[in-house]
Amino acid sequence: MSRNTAAEGSGSSSTVEAMLQSFQTPDSILERKITDNIAGYIKEGGQPLLLVNALSSSYVGVPEMCNLMSDWAREFDIDPVDVMQEVLKEQLMERFDPESVDKEFKEDQRVFLSGQDDWLSMMIRHPFWRSVIYELSEEHQKCAFLNFAIQRISDAGYQGEIASVATASTFVGVFSGVLLESLDKLREEDDVGLLDKLPDLIKICCQNEHTYLYTQILLFRLMKTDRGLPLKRISKELESGVLEKFNKPPLVSTLRMLLSGASPAVASAISAILQSRSPSPGDVMLLHRAYSSDDPPSSFFLRDPEFFEIMLSSIFVPSFKGGMVKQDHKEKYLWLIAYAASVHENDDMGPDTTEVQPTYDAILALEDTLSKRTAGTDLTPILANLLVAIETPVASMALMYWIQFVITETSYIETYFRSHEVPVPLLLIEEMAYKHPLQQTAVFATLVNFFEAPLELNPEIMMTYRKSILERMIYLMQLNFAMPVLDYIRVRARKMDQSLSMHFVKRVLEMVSGPYSKKFIEGMGQMIQEIVEVIKKTDTEPIVRAWIEEVVLQPVDVEMQSPPTSASSSTHETPMSAAAAANDSGLGTIQEVKKRLEEPRR
Repeated sequence: MSRNTAAEGSGSSSTVEAMLQSFQTPDSILERKITDNIAGYIKEGGQPLLLVNALSSSYVGVPEMCNLMSDWAREFDIDPVDVMQEVLKEQLMERFDPESVDKEFKEDQRVFLSGQDDWLSMMIRHPFWRSVIYELSEEHQKCAFLNFAIQRISDAGYQGEIASVATASTFVGVFSGVLLESLDKLREEDDVGLLDKLPDLIKICCQNEHTYLYTQILLFRLMKTDRGLPLKRISKELESGVLEKFNKPPLVSTLRMLLSGASPAVASAISAILQSRSPSPGDVMLLHRAYSSDDPPSSFFLRDPEFFEIMLSSIFVPSFKGGMVKQDHKEKYLWLIAYAASVHENDDMGPDTTEVQPTYDAILALEDTLSKRTAGTDLTPILANLLVAIETPVASMALMYWIQFVITETSYIETYFRSHEVPVPLLLIEEMAYKHPLQQTAVFATLVNFFEAPLELNPEIMMTYRKSILERMIYLMQLNFAMPVLDYIRVRARKMDQSLSMHFVKRVLEMVSGPYSKKFIEGMGQMIQEIVEVIKKTDTEPIVRAWIEEVVLQPVDVEMQSPPTSASSSTHETPMSAAAAANDSGLGTIQEVKKRLEEPRR
């Protein structure tokens, strides 16, 4: 009897001791179940005095210290919530143990699958915690719990957010939802919007071979529907993404031809041209025979941006690596290009080739004009012919490749550039952008290449030449190709002469009018920040001040965060504060610029 009593006393004593130790952990008095724990301790026979001492000695007051630091941060115009969240995210990224988390997840999996995990649902509704889950899943792609959380986020309607998360491809359901939502959004985008959103789509679709195959099959089937051809742009971007990641050209070319349904001979010839990036006469002759026959293959097989670039470069770029095409072969090369660019196909009526001959005549005339002119010589005598060629889209692209060669690989600028005249090649490039909006991306890339190309000019003339190029970029902004230009100049501003930055800011602000997008406000504000001290000394200051006042007076939409499609979770979002909305609209940068403009000149 005494032994049993002693055993019970010993067990009770160890329990009380363990509970007392739990009260000695830092800030234990602030634990959620502290009231229940105290009641349990007293019930087990614990001494109240020891309890009070443990709770008082263990009190640190971390929450109060955080509140104090928050008050100090506000004094310096720092958002304490952002700071705290960033610190918390850093700690989680550093201390997260996927093995321990997965072990607990497997033990409590029934609770998660039953939908009773309120804490996870609450985290998913909060943008900050979703971003933490995304980052953790990138670091720990094999963590079962994080993959489950990504699945739950997708089910809650946030597919648009997880388009850039690598683990979104883990589940077919998640991947399909993200892919379809991304394609649906891209369908409404213009060329500028595509440049912004394509990287995330490429990242998720090129995670591995099976996601790439899945996406390409879907795109090829959609391309055959009404208005499906523009999806070829996305398909080509995916090819570039998977080549960059896996470096497997045969995978790309073989899959492309298998999906398109080309005959073995046509598929082999086109694949050989694309892989070698140099068309051999044999491959071109084979394709010419096939497409000039009474029953030609689909022009779809030829309509590949890389194919056009290789074929046009082989004819119009003297420095092309494959060497210049022999004269007796040129006609077949040009006819194939014209056919690919202009034939219209109808399932019922067969191919409509009425535009092939005019297109062929245009590029043949351009080739004849350029072949009689030594590269790097004055273009004024042939300017009329070049302007006629620009009217035909494929001839315009051919001329662009030739101009790139003339500017970067000959002494044309050093010989003919005059500070009071705009170089003829730049005027031609400008005309291309106006005539053919779909070529604006290529025009911008060409202007960037010209702007960065090192030339043997004295500094003053080089500055004038770059200003001429900058004017063409500003003209692109007038043609609604604004954000790519602004983003490029903003990034390059620190390395660029301040007079060029000043010229850009002044010219752009003189021509724009509101309302302005958040991205434009933020980008232009950052540019002005870089040169604000110089602006204060010039006649650009009134223009900048007027623009800032216009931006400040522009209404700021105080609205809810982007709601998910799932009705069950959308009701839990909270509206943004006016200050947060203003900061989100780019006004934080503008207010900083305004403050610096008010400071005395240095």
